[in-house]
Amino acid sequence: MAETTITLKNKDTVTLRWAEVKDAAAIVKLELESAEYENRAEPINLPPEEFTKYWEERLNGENYKTVLVCGANKLYGFLTFVNEIKLGQILALYIAPEYMRLGIGSNLMKIAEQMVLLKGGHSIEVDVETKNSGGLIFYENLGLKRIGYINDHLIKMKKEL
Repeated sequence: MAETTITLKNKDTVTLRWAEVKDAAAIVKLELESAEYENRAEPINLPPEEFTKYWEERLNGENYKTVLVCGANKLYGFLTFVNEIKLGQILALYIAPEYMRLGIGSNLMKIAEQMVLLKGGHSIEVDVETKNSGGLIFYENLGLKRIGYINDHLIKMKKEL
């Protein structure tokens, strides 16, 4: 993916680019800020330093690809694929709380769908906390369907492309 710019609903222009290891701390900060909106069954209990090391390992490895939405020296949001992009498995989609409802998440999902199709994939899927009503509505509005449960706290959602 080449670095791309998009304009948000509030007219801010942001840049989309691949994450690098140096972005781990910003990713962790955003994920921790946004996690309260998920209504997680279990809170994130890792100290920020340990969580940052975890993200550094992800960003160094081959199994995760993360797209960042950046602007004005700030991380607005990110989306992470797990495994091959072709498989369409989204591990994480987080938006900074102050930038929610500006089109960042829907733009990330559209780009993710295009990437999956370009790699020869046929569907996109995500696991959502059962009590994350906002997330469930968001994904349903984008055409993902509830197809089952993982454990007792995650709903698997999928969209055929």
